[in-house]
Amino acid sequence: MHLEAVCDTIDGYYASLSKKDVHAVMHEPQVGAIGAIGGFCFILLKVSALAYLLYFEYYITIIGAIVFSRFSLFFALDLEYHKSSHFIKSIQESFTTPIWIRLLFLPFSLLTKIILTLVEKKIGFLNGDTLGFNIEIQEIIYLNIAIIFLSQSLQ
Repeated sequence: MHLEAVCDTIDGYYASLSKKDVHAVMHEPQVGAIGAIGGFCFILLKVSALAYLLYFEYYITIIGAIVFSRFSLFFALDLEYHKSSHFIKSIQESFTTPIWIRLLFLPFSLLTKIILTLVEKKIGFLNGDTLGFNIEIQEIIYLNIAIIFLSQSLQ
């Protein structure tokens, strides 16, 4: 779980509201109070979704949510990142997503772009923490979509 990324992104969002240096706040080693509360809420959402799916033995949906949420990073490579994100810059230079993969996974690509565009609008930049936040948001979304569809089949 990318819990530190979630907490840092939430802290960065609230730092942007108070006109603080968002990049400095996100790179502090400690987590702020709002980031801790947000991280707890993410853990609660994820554990409750996982508990429900494990109880009904929907293992493949859990694996699918984990794989597709991480697969979304390939669609995030063509966005603009903070100038100090050297790791992401090196990945961007060395990897390109083939067009047939982009077309096949268009809904996942659109969800990734929407989430990261909204985060960039609020924080002002994208970095590795925002990518981890994207992974966790998408994983929770996919798990809950699976719960909605699978709970309909139980009735």
